[in-house]
Amino acid sequence: MTYTQALQRAEGIGASKAEGKPLLAMVCRTLAAIHAINPGLVYEGAVKQGIDSKALMKLADTDPVALGDLMFV
Repeated sequence: MTYTQALQRAEGIGASKAEGKPLLAMVCRTLAAIHAINPGLVYEGAVKQGIDSKALMKLADTDPVALGDLMFV
């Protein structure tokens, strides 16, 4: 599932019910406003690395540079 598809699914079901890749896409979109990252590239990198939304939020808190590195995976 691409970032755009996941985001559309998340918006369709609502943030409170989103899980899996749709939730990951929403987290990437939110983190983009805070960390100046490309949410689509971070989403793709997180999927390739097997990182879920909870781990991505923890990564953003503990190591924002590693968060940005996901854009280049």
